[in-house]
Formats: sequence, structure tokens, C-alpha cells
Amino acid sequence: MIRKSIVTSTFVFVLAIAAILLPVPGSQAQAQAQQGCKAFHGMVQGTLPSANQFAPTDTWGGPVFTSVAGEFLSGGLSGSDGTQYGQGAVSFLKGGVYKVCFASGPVWGGPSDCLDSFTYEVPQALVVWPAANWLGSYKATVNIVSGTHRFASASGHLEVAGPFILWTDANSPFGVSGRWNGELNGSICGVQ
Repeated sequence: MIRKSIVTSTFVFVLAIAAILLPVPGSQAQAQAQQGCKAFHGMVQGTLPSANQFAPTDTWGGPVFTSVAGEFLSGGLSGSDGTQYGQGAVSFLKGGVYKVCFASGPVWGGPSDCLDSFTYEVPQALVVWPAANWLGSYKATVNIVSGTHRFASASGHLEVAGPFILWTDANSPFGVSGRWNGELNGSICGVQ
């Protein structure tokens, strides 16, 4: 009976992960086909808590380095993961919002140095925790919903993923501190 329960639980777990991780057929092709779409690739070196918050509720943030159709842009990212559902080996995060801000110079000067930006929403993210419960991986498909200046008409979808580490920290307002090495890949449309 216990063996059957373990097999069933494992099967349900694998199906849940597959439903989130498998891309929707044609979604990337549709994004590429929209007029004015450009390839977007980037990486973020995130920290928890964020040293440069764009909003008072932001938790994660850090410097971001990107390529938009081959053009290098650097700046910062700051946001929140939303609400966590589930404990144990797998958690889901819903309702997250992040802002990606590109600096006016080669070094990001924090929230006040935000000339060009876009905001993305995270309908649902998957967090997989190993047995140690301090090192994990994050994966989400996000929607670009608004922007400023040259990103004022921005839209598109990005895959955001990467490993993170958390540790107990009595000096953190969250009781933990963390680091995240995230990658952002996809298409951004409507960029000047």
C-alpha cells in the first residue's frame, strides 16, 4: 500500500512539473511573428533583500545585463514573487511582479536611475527545493505588461529561470537572505 502511494505521488509530481515546464506549441513562434519583436536575453544577479527597491513591497533585486537584438543594455531588476502555495519539495508562486530598469549610464545607480523600463507579471512560478531546503531552482513564464520611454509599448513573454540559495539571517527583515542567478530569455515586442 505504501509503495502504491509513493508511485502515485511521484506520478502526480512529474505531471505537475511537466504541465508547467512544457512550452505551449506555437507560442514562441507567434511571439516571433509579431511585428517589431526582438530577441531578448539577459541575466540577473539577484539578492534578498534587494538593496535597490523600485517599490516598498519588493523583495528580490539586483543588477541585470541584457541583449535586445544584439544591443547591450544594463541596469537593475526589482520585484516580488507574490504568494507561495505549497511546502516541501515543490512550491508554486503566484501573482509576482518585477520591474526591469535600464540605466542612463554604464552603472546602475539604483531606483532613481530608471530611464527605460518594463514591468513583467508572473502568473505562476515553480520552485523546486531539494532535501536540504536551502538551495533551489526557480522557473516561470512571464508576461511583459507595461513600460516607460523606449519600452512604453513593450509586450511579450520571457522564460525566467535559475538557481538560488537561502540562509538564515537574523538581520534580514525576512529572517533569511539569498542570492539568485537568473536568466531571462524570449521576445520583447514594441521596443523603440
